[in-house]
Amino acid sequence: MNKYFDPKKYIINLSLRLSTIISIWEKWKIEKYSKLSLKHQPVFIIGAPRTGSTILYQVLTNQLDVLYIDNLTCIFSKNFFYGFWLSNKLFGQNAHNNFKSYHGNTAQYGLRAPGECGGYWYKWLPKDHHFIDYDEITDEMVHEIRREITAVTNYFDKPIIFKNLNAGQRIRLLTRCFPNAKFIFITRDKLMTAQSILLSRRKLGINEKEFWSIKPKNFEQLSKLSTTKQIVQQIYYLEKQIVEDQRLVKQNNFRKINYEELSSGSLMKNVKKFVGAVPRKDAVSFEIKTNNKIALTKAEIAEFRRLIDELDWKTYGLS
Repeated sequence: MNKYFDPKKYIINLSLRLSTIISIWEKWKIEKYSKLSLKHQPVFIIGAPRTGSTILYQVLTNQLDVLYIDNLTCIFSKNFFYGFWLSNKLFGQNAHNNFKSYHGNTAQYGLRAPGECGGYWYKWLPKDHHFIDYDEITDEMVHEIRREITAVTNYFDKPIIFKNLNAGQRIRLLTRCFPNAKFIFITRDKLMTAQSILLSRRKLGINEKEFWSIKPKNFEQLSKLSTTKQIVQQIYYLEKQIVEDQRLVKQNNFRKINYEELSSGSLMKNVKKFVGAVPRKDAVSFEIKTNNKIALTKAEIAEFRRLIDELDWKTYGLS
């Protein structure tokens, strides 16, 4: 055998070539397990970008015996059930022990690392905007999403945690699919969130006129603003949509937490209880260390503070 032979890579490549056959096998499994009552509610981590959602996702999926879309499963986003099945065959349900990412992306940290896999949702949803209103929701879309996620959940008898921040702009759709779905809304000090977005834009080489990351429903208007004002209002309108649509979620199924509290053991204990899953036996312990240090010039910080203070962050103008 060639010393460079990688059996996992070989299995993945072979599976991709056999996609048609896999779809037939998968369809039978989905039909069987989607007809059963949903055993566990899906959990969605939502919020604005750069609020700590990725590290929260990584810790929860590592410490709890839950399902999540790892980078291997994401390769098979068109064969969702098979992706989970193959990942389980290759890795079992062992802890991933990965707490690294590059602006939320974990692709370079291995197939077992948890990913966002936005491509899974694009089977039904548009790529040019993220907010999904009632008039875009179809019965077929709801049926197919509910069917696939229910089948995977029931087959493994474990809840799925999704971290795709677009979900915060899709609560109207997700509560149609799963009326009892759970949501973890993570927020962060607004100045630190704005600073982190600006630093990320610069590091990634994002053009000043280019809109980056999650788009609120009025992103086209925001795209015309200065970069600093666009960032602040991006955070504001993303969170406003979540707060507005929170009314669609059952009270006990919505949990708001702050980035600044992630290092608190008691908070994480309560969040794990909210998810409703048992601990993984092989997970390494990991302490989240938050970072809220000023990294911009005094002028930039002053500008961000002024723009933040102009907005209503208590009620978002909804009361």
